[in-house]
Amino acid sequence: MRKELSNILICGLVSTGSSALVDLLREYNNMNHIPGEFDDFRAPGLVADQLSHPQSVEFINEIEKLTNLDLRSRIKWIYNVLPIFTIFKWEIKKIRGIRGRFRLLLTRNRQLNLLKKLNIKLYSDISFKDKIRYANQWIADVGGINLNNNEFVVYNQPIHLVIDTCIWKEVFHPWKLICVYRDPKDQLAEIIKNGYFYAPYGAPYVNHGGAVLETIYGRSRKGAMNFHIDALRKRFEWIDFMKKEFDSDQFLLIDFEGLVNNYDEYKSIIENFIGGIKPHHKNVKSYFDPINAKKSIGIYKEYLNGNEIESLKELENWYKNMIKSNLIIQKTKACDIKRMIQTKY
Repeated sequence: MRKELSNILICGLVSTGSSALVDLLREYNNMNHIPGEFDDFRAPGLVADQLSHPQSVEFINEIEKLTNLDLRSRIKWIYNVLPIFTIFKWEIKKIRGIRGRFRLLLTRNRQLNLLKKLNIKLYSDISFKDKIRYANQWIADVGGINLNNNEFVVYNQPIHLVIDTCIWKEVFHPWKLICVYRDPKDQLAEIIKNGYFYAPYGAPYVNHGGAVLETIYGRSRKGAMNFHIDALRKRFEWIDFMKKEFDSDQFLLIDFEGLVNNYDEYKSIIENFIGGIKPHHKNVKSYFDPINAKKSIGIYKEYLNGNEIESLKELENWYKNMIKSNLIIQKTKACDIKRMIQTKY
């Protein structure tokens, strides 16, 4: 009988540096990492919506669109693995990456087959309790792909603030949640830097979401800044809720700047929080380099003007207060003292 896996859920608040934490955990050899961001549960119309009775009615089941690949999708898959023009041009680096891309393709194909199998249950006339039970088994099966006897499975961005907490708690059981937050000035700067600032408008096409946004906020940089600030405010409220809802052995809040500037201390508290991973840090700094990550701190000066920085004051105060109340360094020292006592006695 296979040992029950521990699911490590890594969440960020959009461009907060959660990928840095994922990279850090990739350095431990007893962890299985689900490739990319895990959207199969959280995306609109997919598993989470089918497990919530109101949302399953209002957001129709879109799983079949994802799992029933048409010819065009299959050709695109093949091209991504074996880009024909790359071979003609003899681009050696891309040709060498074929094996890795092929492995990702096989993994994704297995994920979609498992999702398709689960969807049969979601469509069936069984109770929501039974559907959640099948969804929990689905997560266990997804985590078991390429497991290699690992004890932990890392999911990057598997949940969203609009998803009923009671649902994802059951589906991902057993779980631990680590959430990464960041100076909101740098967070907005990162969104601009990566080209996501105007993305919700949908240019160069008109979409319904963009039409709604510009009707409310206007089609301008100031309007885009306002709706991003409102979205950040709601995400911060979600963090406040999580802190109240979960115990410290379930939920860990990490600030990106602290992870970068106090690497050893933060790494220690993350190891203690997850448990059973410290001896397995075999590839130290091979994926996450805190020195290189420091380049992402203070970038707001390049992307935000004075008025925009001023408009972020409320969120910046939340960030500063959270830094003070979260007390990561103190937690690290407390864990070290506890470990010393346990060793002594």
